Amino acid sequence: MDDDSVRSLFAALQTALGVGVAAVEDLPPDVARAAYQAIPPDGDVTELRFENKRYLVCRSYPHPSAVFALGPYRRPDDRPCDCPVVDSEAEVRLSGTLSHARRAIGQILEDRSYRLELASQLELISDAVIAISSELSLEVVLRRIVDLAREVVGARYAALGVPDEQGGLAAFLPSGISEEVAAPIGDLPRGRGILGLLLHEPKVLRLADLSKHPASVGFPPNHPPMKSFLGVPIVARGRVLGNLYLTEKRVSSEFTPDDARLVEILARHAAVAIEHAELYGRIESTRGQLQLVVDQLPEAVVVVGRDPERILVANRQASALLGWEIETPQPLEQFLARNPRFWPDGSPLEPERIHIVRVLRSGEIVSREEIELTRADGTRLALLVNAAPLFDEHDRVTAGVVVFQDITQIKDAEKLKDEFLSLVSHELRTPLTTIHGGAHLLLHNGEQFDPDTRTQVLTDMLGESRRLANLVENMVQLANIRAGRFTMETEPILVRSLVERAVAAVRSREPDRALAAHVEPDLLALGDAGRIAQVLQNLLSNALKYSPEGSPIEVDAVRDETMVRITVRDHGPGIDADLVPLLFQQFQRGERARQSGVTGMGLGLYLAKHLVEAHGGTIGLEPAPDGGAMAYFTIPALAEDL
Repeated sequence: MDDDSVRSLFAALQTALGVGVAAVEDLPPDVARAAYQAIPPDGDVTELRFENKRYLVCRSYPHPSAVFALGPYRRPDDRPCDCPVVDSEAEVRLSGTLSHARRAIGQILEDRSYRLELASQLELISDAVIAISSELSLEVVLRRIVDLAREVVGARYAALGVPDEQGGLAAFLPSGISEEVAAPIGDLPRGRGILGLLLHEPKVLRLADLSKHPASVGFPPNHPPMKSFLGVPIVARGRVLGNLYLTEKRVSSEFTPDDARLVEILARHAAVAIEHAELYGRIESTRGQLQLVVDQLPEAVVVVGRDPERILVANRQASALLGWEIETPQPLEQFLARNPRFWPDGSPLEPERIHIVRVLRSGEIVSREEIELTRADGTRLALLVNAAPLFDEHDRVTAGVVVFQDITQIKDAEKLKDEFLSLVSHELRTPLTTIHGGAHLLLHNGEQFDPDTRTQVLTDMLGESRRLANLVENMVQLANIRAGRFTMETEPILVRSLVERAVAAVRSREPDRALAAHVEPDLLALGDAGRIAQVLQNLLSNALKYSPEGSPIEVDAVRDETMVRITVRDHGPGIDADLVPLLFQQFQRGERARQSGVTGMGLGLYLAKHLVEAHGGTIGLEPAPDGGAMAYFTIPALAEDL
């Protein structure tokens, strides 16, 4: 026994009575065992003789540690020993005094036990409050409340009922009943009987036997027996949020008023937690609706909070634009670090000048400002940014909305347009100058020219007009491809005839150039003969332009599984492998071509690529093994069983 107040009482008794008083557990083990055996069921004072010594023993509280003894002593006629002598009259007085002390000590121990139990329950309540306050999901909060209420008062079963607008139960969450026990019971309660009583009269209800209450309607079949009952409403601002139902007190026949008070304390905190969870649910629902609306917008949209500065909402278009999955919420600093930002001239965008920062910190409205941004994969985008702050009722900035529009294609198109106009003006000027000059000479001085000179002028005019016609035709084809007006007429093609006609056309223009054609016998392809001839003539024209005069040009056509592969090889300076992908883009020409002075708009290979891919084939350029370049393309071969 370790209660200081009890030990002080023992010491006072010993001083007043002249006989020792101590807890039995502090006596020698043999004496303690004898004392425990001698105590009557009611714990009253009784005499114990042990080895010629006398003790008065009693129990002040129903616990082994609450047994204490007065002694040892002896009577005058007992065998002498080293202990106080007490006559019969004094022994009676000692017994009476000890009986009074027993009740006092019992009260002390009972109070101490009550305080310990209350402290334990309050600690449990504190832990319960922390537990339910840390949850934000309403379903989880309700489940935690009912489990903790059952634990706080030591109930075998518990439930939490959530009322509906019609006066019944919208939800009923049981605790302490396993799924195996609950399954045979059937449907959950609907709010009749005792449960309905609390729905209509929200006040504490404590019953020793709920079956004897007039409102009781009994239990359905297979329901576990329940007798003692405690019902406590969960109320917030006059609104009943739910009711806690507890049954079958474990260590007693009924719930005590202290149990009711503890559950009421829990219910008050539970009401706050439920309101918080409901508010969080409404906020999440609103945020979800906002996210749904924002996700439908075609532009990239980001909503940023101020305190703290973090990304609250970002739609799918924003994640796609920036090149990484934006998870919300996340710190603004972390968000900005993922994508470096620049001014249109390429200089870094200062952190304090970033649009989101300006909106949040100064309330500035940003309208149609251009920046450049680097995506997660390293590509650079041109963006148009609009941003505006959001204010509260006190005109303080609480958030900001930023809208990004990808204008990369627009900027590229503007650049392409400028390049196109510059290129077209140059390419058109040369043939028009030749045609205009030749026509002027023939008109005003034609009779002065000899036949050979006149023929040469006309030949130059014819060549430039043909070049001008090809230029216009390429531009028309480019426009048709972009507008989706490109069509083909597919038919079987005799590849040998196709190659021979293309080679003959080249020979007619350059009779001195050595041309060799090697075509696999009986080779048939499937496609638009006119389009394929255009591709082949383009490759032959490039070979003529970029190889020395007099060097041979070779054309090979073979079957490669299900495709026909046609290759044009020259013996010129060759081509850098790094430049090959660029040459198939519109208005792109190699550095050597520009330096050589060879005319061209950079549309031939671009158009050839579209024509070949429209047939389901491929086109490419690669260096020849011993110098020069090889241009090739594939088109479908005609099936042998047709």
